[in-house]
Amino acid sequence: MITPVVTEAEWLESLRQLPLWIPPNMPTIIISPHPDDETLGLGGLIAHLREKETSVLVVAVTDGENAYENTVGLGEVRRVEQINALHHLGVSADQVVRLELPDSDVSSCEQQLVTQLVPLVPEGAHIIAPWPGDFHPDHEASGRAAIEVARRTGTKLTFYFFWTWHRGTPTMLPTEGLHAMELSETALSAKTRALRCHQSQLEHISGEPILPDYLLGPARRGFEVFLVQ
Repeated sequence: MITPVVTEAEWLESLRQLPLWIPPNMPTIIISPHPDDETLGLGGLIAHLREKETSVLVVAVTDGENAYENTVGLGEVRRVEQINALHHLGVSADQVVRLELPDSDVSSCEQQLVTQLVPLVPEGAHIIAPWPGDFHPDHEASGRAAIEVARRTGTKLTFYFFWTWHRGTPTMLPTEGLHAMELSETALSAKTRALRCHQSQLEHISGEPILPDYLLGPARRGFEVFLVQ
């Protein structure tokens, strides 16, 4: 069981005066270390962009096959869950690129990740990736890779968060560039439907799923937080 360092109420208080941000209307590349991170961290933003017919490409870094020990076929289950979730957010299956790097060991393939990402980034694009301090080694490696890809391609870069809300504290967050994006009712509803698709993470026969209900408060907020570079 994960015991959050800071309560959701404390987080809400610390984030309530963040400046508001509207994502740019430009082709967007979203780096998702596991097949639910894009929904948890920025499902509302994805729904917002697709409602405006902005191009969104989701890069699935791993298939999340090692979320539970000794679970045969979990990667395939999670791939299907991700496709179903993204459908609710307005992203079709042909806009998902699967890199199939090893779940829980992305750091050992970090340079390979950079090499695979660079050709996926068109001129004038916007990369959104996990914050390199997001308290999960795959998120951290994906964030570091995104920094290098943005440097090589001259691409705009923004970070999102998830595990920070459970393992971090407000004082750990950068202050420069931190913004909140308010979610419309339509975007929040789409995010809620997408989240329900990830049943392998919400329920488990062990009784201790990866995402028990008490960890879902940040994913249910009426806003999402981004670090705009």
